[in-house]
Amino acid sequence: MIKARTPDCGKCLFLRCMAGTRLPAATVDAICAGMRLREVAGRVVLHREGQPAERLYALRAGHVKLFSVDEAGREHVTAILETGDLFGFESVFGGTYGSSAATLVASEVCLATASDLRTLARTVPDLGMDLARYLWSRIERMHARQVHVAGPGARAKVAGFLLHHLPAEPKGQPVVTHHLNLREIGAVLGLTPETVCRALSELKAEGVLARHPGGARIRDLRRLRRTARRH
Repeated sequence: MIKARTPDCGKCLFLRCMAGTRLPAATVDAICAGMRLREVAGRVVLHREGQPAERLYALRAGHVKLFSVDEAGREHVTAILETGDLFGFESVFGGTYGSSAATLVASEVCLATASDLRTLARTVPDLGMDLARYLWSRIERMHARQVHVAGPGARAKVAGFLLHHLPAEPKGQPVVTHHLNLREIGAVLGLTPETVCRALSELKAEGVLARHPGGARIRDLRRLRRTARRH
């Protein structure tokens, strides 16, 4: 299924890396048309850890989680992806997927096969360097998240998790949307779902947070930041 380009497409790495070239607009359109767009419902697994890596994905809309499952069957969430993010890089290098990927909400993903990538690399010589820069930015984001959730207590970890998901320029009483359930938040933070629930309830009772669909409203950002540092 192919759809017309939307403003969200401006966040796509493929389009960004081609913007600096002298490729005719018709060529860029042809490359985008070759990307297969897939509409996916929420909570659908796109690929599983250990499967042959055959596709690179560009998230056009929605949210996707990357996760692994240990021998005891416990799920560990390693990343939450947003519009414009790429995943499935193993397809660039061959081999198998290093983690599983699943949508958190109804999402749109553009798919490129390994053959597509080879064709794109011939057309856009700097694609490899752009992918390397993107991977480095992903690593920096993961380090930033680790700093936010590194507090010694459960309340500090939950507060840090919410801070990490704040809008870029929070104003007033910002809303944090993450589309994760208690078990998944616990998997990110190394806490039990019950502990996450208790920490959230305490922060709400203290007036720091308020309920909001798919996340939380931050009523007192200053106190949330103090909680992340002190507990």
